[in-house]
Amino acid sequence: MIGKSEAVKSFHFLAEEPPSSIGKVFWSFYKPYKLSVIALTLCASIVGIYGLLNAFFTKILIDVLNDSPINNKIVLAFSIFVVMNFEMHNICWRVINYINLRIVPVIKNHLIQSLFDRVHNQSERFFQETLGGAIANNIMIMAENFERIGINLSIRLIRSAAQLIAALITMYCIHPIFSMALLIWTLCFVLTSLRFSKKISNLANDLATAQSHVAGRVVDSITNFSSVKLFVRRVFEGTFIKKSLNQMTEMFQKKERFLIKFYFFQGFSITCLVGFIIYFLIRFKISDLITVGDFAFILGSTLYVTENVWSGTELIDQLNEAWGKCRHSLKVIFSPVEVVDKKNAPPLKVKAGKIVFDRVGFHYTPDRPFFINKSLTIHSGQKVGVVGYSGSGKSTFINLLLRLYDVTHGQILVDGQNIQSVDQNTLRSCIGLIPQNPSLFHRTLMDNIRFGRVSASDEEVIEAAKKAHVHEFALQLPRGYHSLIGEQGVKLSGGERQRVAIARVLLKNAPLLILDEATSQLDAVTEKAIKETLFEVMKEKTTLIIAHRLSTLLNMDRILVFDNGKIIEDGSHEDLLNKNGHYKSLWDAQIGGFLPSVQSKCMTK
Repeated sequence: MIGKSEAVKSFHFLAEEPPSSIGKVFWSFYKPYKLSVIALTLCASIVGIYGLLNAFFTKILIDVLNDSPINNKIVLAFSIFVVMNFEMHNICWRVINYINLRIVPVIKNHLIQSLFDRVHNQSERFFQETLGGAIANNIMIMAENFERIGINLSIRLIRSAAQLIAALITMYCIHPIFSMALLIWTLCFVLTSLRFSKKISNLANDLATAQSHVAGRVVDSITNFSSVKLFVRRVFEGTFIKKSLNQMTEMFQKKERFLIKFYFFQGFSITCLVGFIIYFLIRFKISDLITVGDFAFILGSTLYVTENVWSGTELIDQLNEAWGKCRHSLKVIFSPVEVVDKKNAPPLKVKAGKIVFDRVGFHYTPDRPFFINKSLTIHSGQKVGVVGYSGSGKSTFINLLLRLYDVTHGQILVDGQNIQSVDQNTLRSCIGLIPQNPSLFHRTLMDNIRFGRVSASDEEVIEAAKKAHVHEFALQLPRGYHSLIGEQGVKLSGGERQRVAIARVLLKNAPLLILDEATSQLDAVTEKAIKETLFEVMKEKTTLIIAHRLSTLLNMDRILVFDNGKIIEDGSHEDLLNKNGHYKSLWDAQIGGFLPSVQSKCMTK
């Protein structure tokens, strides 16, 4: 079995760096199993020559039985050899099965874990531009074809190669012309197959792309099943996915049409070889140059070997198909990682919680700069409100602090440490974010809250739940805290999901706190109670609060007003009202304390 250190090294291979080739991926995962691979190769070779040995033993038996008198000792000996050959064949297959049982699931699990880790190491943009279903589908395609190439196809190819070599040697001993004919045919057959293998690989890659696209569309539609029902778009969704299905069908038929023509010419070449062999066998037998046993052995071996060579080239086609699918999956999963830590990056250490944006610049695309030389200091312990219209830069401001994107120039400092120079995982572990639309897992309620700190005890989880007013509805669930809450928490209401997200962050207890409309889906009574809890927690933390309801920012130390990627106003609620500027327009335009969604409503007031 694999050693612990080798397993760890193999596990992290795909997570750390893009592989230069698929072959390198295979080598990295099978290298710890060198002895098992050697044993598999040996057993597959023995299995390959099994049929030829039986044919050779049968040839000798035929020749001996045609002699007069019959040598009974030779007949008995070679009869025993036939039986022993069968048992050796049986033992070798069982060894192959046993090694397969021991190493394949382990290697497959390591691969999936590595790809899974690699995906979670991807940047924010990757998940925005790639369907989740397509990502999951490509991981499983890679794993299945990795197993298919590593064991099934490889063993069959080794078996075919061993059989061909044995056939060439034994035929040569009987008469060189048969061996040369088989060798020349094999070389032409294999080289022609390899010549077209790239075409087959490309066709397989195109089909894999289409299949991945269909899988992504299916998952995307099913994930949004509620929208499909509410807008009565079942027929529309069926039509929408039909385009992808038609494309997949077209790619499949294109590949199969090519294979039909290719296989026809392969079969015709075998017909020509068999005709040649039979012609010379008859001539040599008439001239008494070969025995009856030789005739049976050469003809039987030719039919047997050509069938397996053809099967072997089909295996090469299958190998190229699987290789193409692996290549496609790696291409998707190994999109360049935009946010990368420096080698041996130290952990972030937060003592005071001071945040500095030092001449920060950023853009999503070069033609649309968002922040230009922006400098800003948020002192430790400050409570800062962030307001502005949708698209004004509030979320980008938070995403840069979380280092979901890297700034294009300038730097962001936390307690004097450049966040691009520290380990990004430790940065995010120091920030507690309560999003407007929390993302929950299809796990138990307790598991979802404990996600904030996986080492927390049940008592600590329940304590955080009580502070976030989760405890009240948790006790009403069928299995309490151990109830499954559905995909994305679909079994909970919007307000309940938000309370779970708050409990999760309370349990995390990070020194920096970000609230993105954290109480927007709560009823007035629950919101008031939770706000008291949050304000208690905020006393010792540097806090950023994004809010559309400006009344929630009355007690902030300062408020940042965003517009088109710029902070156009900065001050307390009273100071900003006295300036009679943008914030004052927003405040005056609010009805019921909410920010208007259309800028012109404020500007024309």
